[in-house]
Amino acid sequence: MPAAPLLTPSPHTVPTFARNALRALAMLCAVSASIGTQLSAQAPARDPSPHSDVVLISDLTAVQPGQSVTVAIRLTLDAGWHTYWINPGDAGLPLAVSWSLPAGATAGVLQFPTPHLTPQPPLMSYGYENEVLVLTDIRVPATAHVGSTLHLTGKADWLACADVCLPATGPLSLDIPVSAAASGTLSKWSAAIAATRAQLPASSDGWQFRGWSTADGYTLTAIAPTGTAERLAKPYFFVDSANVLEYPTPQRVARSGDTLVFSLARAKIAPVNAVALHGVLAADVANGTQRSWLVNATVSATPPLAFRKRADAMLADGATRSIGGAGDATPVVERQTAIPDPGADMSLIVAIAFAFIGGLLLNLMPCVFPVLSVKVLGVLEHGGSSDPSRGRRHGLAFGAGVLLSFWALAGALMALRAGGAGLGWGFQLQSPGVVAVLALLMFALGLNLSGVFEIGLSLTRLGGAGAGNRYADSLLTGLLAVLVAAPCTAPFMGAALGFALVQPAFIGLLVFTALGIGLALPFVVLTSVPQLLRFLPRPGAWLETLKQLFAFPLYATVVWLLWVFGQQVGINALAMLMLAMIVLALGAWVWARGVRLDRAGTRAVAALVMLAAIGAGIASGRMDPPPRVQQAQAAGDSAGSTWEAYTPERVSQLRAEGRPIFIDFTAAWCLSCQVNERIALRTDAVRDAFARGNVALLRADWTSRDDAITKVLASFGRSGVPLYVMYPAGKTGAASILPAVLSPGIVIDAVHSAVPAALAVQRVP
Repeated sequence: MPAAPLLTPSPHTVPTFARNALRALAMLCAVSASIGTQLSAQAPARDPSPHSDVVLISDLTAVQPGQSVTVAIRLTLDAGWHTYWINPGDAGLPLAVSWSLPAGATAGVLQFPTPHLTPQPPLMSYGYENEVLVLTDIRVPATAHVGSTLHLTGKADWLACADVCLPATGPLSLDIPVSAAASGTLSKWSAAIAATRAQLPASSDGWQFRGWSTADGYTLTAIAPTGTAERLAKPYFFVDSANVLEYPTPQRVARSGDTLVFSLARAKIAPVNAVALHGVLAADVANGTQRSWLVNATVSATPPLAFRKRADAMLADGATRSIGGAGDATPVVERQTAIPDPGADMSLIVAIAFAFIGGLLLNLMPCVFPVLSVKVLGVLEHGGSSDPSRGRRHGLAFGAGVLLSFWALAGALMALRAGGAGLGWGFQLQSPGVVAVLALLMFALGLNLSGVFEIGLSLTRLGGAGAGNRYADSLLTGLLAVLVAAPCTAPFMGAALGFALVQPAFIGLLVFTALGIGLALPFVVLTSVPQLLRFLPRPGAWLETLKQLFAFPLYATVVWLLWVFGQQVGINALAMLMLAMIVLALGAWVWARGVRLDRAGTRAVAALVMLAAIGAGIASGRMDPPPRVQQAQAAGDSAGSTWEAYTPERVSQLRAEGRPIFIDFTAAWCLSCQVNERIALRTDAVRDAFARGNVALLRADWTSRDDAITKVLASFGRSGVPLYVMYPAGKTGAASILPAVLSPGIVIDAVHSAVPAALAVQRVP
């Protein structure tokens, strides 16, 4: 069935009280008619399905035991009559089905195709004309006998409406043979069912939705995947809940690039502001068909100021059109001004400055400590060099490695996000295989510093004789520094990355370049200014001892990576990775023996053993993980505090209850998260503040890839963890974002600001 176009109601002017009265009367008539039909069952109706008919159809002519088959309730209506969607709008009732199925067979939920506007001035409904197929999946019992018949029966109830609404009912019956064949033959209805499935709302992967309350309604923003919004015509938001929007009021829509901004009128009978907007975004595409996406947007009391001003300006000028009302014929006037992400309330200059400062501070974050020790060792080895220019070249090689690594990560991240993947900063550590390789690499570097073996690119030398190839050591050190820095988000860095990932590729790379310059600059300056190197101690025998000492931060990093790996894939895969590390150590020891004996064959065997260890480590990352435990347990407990797993539904429920909420967006591989956990969130003072403030504690675990959490991070203008969000007590009020580096005082001050005076807690220094 081709998708029906969005219809335009006739202009009308009706007083609000009259329209509400008509709406109530229509609903009363519909419900009364339905009840009246049941009460008068003793007097059979002449036509149980007036102006409409229903039949049960399937896309297969035969099914196997244990197979699922798609069936459809095919509802046809006379010309001028219509029926309703799951949310009928101002008046009406949706189709309902009661099944009588064979033992062991089960029916899934009804799947309604995207509706279109059905104006009934002065009311507005959501529904269908002519014909509609409502799908569901039937699971055939595994005990069904081959050669028998699957007998499906049920009863459908619906409303058929024109100037009046008439309740209708009809029996459903369908027999499908049970066959041993691999799959049944497609029925004559398979194409129609496939066309209806194409009209079901698609997943919102790649979209970003956010809303906020206004004086008379809501503003809904929809940021589409790159290039999608420009191909959409007549976009419209179908809300799936009653008493949220005023259906007859036209929706005003503004478009700028890949961003759509909807102005929605609040239902006049709504008891309170909605905390979320759920439904379907529908639009016509270039070939005249309709597409739709599921919408799940959190509603905030206030958005970031700059974003609200930009959206309000778009809705206030000629860059809007009205849809669903008399103004639908108004031509679209599109603006080319870009709208920033809701969480990226900053200019490009500010984003670059924040990224540069964040890069500088990243040198002090715990993720970079192990590689920082390698860099310090390199500087000390250069202390006695007679050629200062060589140090400068090594510093520049290190800086080049940092920039190349940032560009590679940024390019991969932007390309994957453009393809619809829900990824953020640190995405590579959400892959167990990458974590396994990093653990093996850090272990090998530790063995190298401990003197177990020497291999060409030691990543520890800076200067000395024969420096030709060793510029690659500095380059690789820069690459490694960025790779292990990914689990950390330094202060200022989160907002800058959130801005970068919603901008065009060139703008985003500028921000990532500023971040890389900030990370590399201290080391580049130190190696480029000979006067600074004079203050360093001279190389000597003591340097070998220091080199071996610096191996232990690398071993500590290995322990942390093993813990992250175990969190992701379980104890069996962890044991396999540890065996791979033993094999790697054996290969390193054999390599050292080959070097001392000057035997190329021994070194070749050692290289093969080490490659086998790396292969085993990668294979361990592909092992099936055990059943997923609760997210709150995966992220760790906060010693006495009761944490719940984060879900948007739980946030909405707690907001409706008026409780303050603290959300910890974390990951096992995020060292900054673990440090904040121990020095702030697990302290007695913070736990007491949470308890006295009656704060609900939610933990969003991002250790493994989770698109839902990625989208929530994006809604706050962030692309990675840690992120700490505090919602105030009460049903309204905007959330506040805490710094990336926590202290007990910061958290307690946030609780103090979030709870009313009656629940206020005592601040601590």
